[in-house]
Amino acid sequence: MRERPCPDCDVQMEQTNVTAEGVGDLYIETERDGGILDRLGVGYQTPLSACLCPECGLTRLYADLSE
Repeated sequence: MRERPCPDCDVQMEQTNVTAEGVGDLYIETERDGGILDRLGVGYQTPLSACLCPECGLTRLYADLSE
């Protein structure tokens, strides 16, 4: 995962796991109709990564897009 600074604190966010009881990996569901997600290369199910700011606790989810 690439480095991501916290937009509020400007410190390096740390990779973390977000889980929901009874749920495995988190994904976004997308429709492939030529829209913005299709142009970004997002598939029908795209895995999500979570980052946590060690200073303020902000947590963000990022779609794992091919670089």
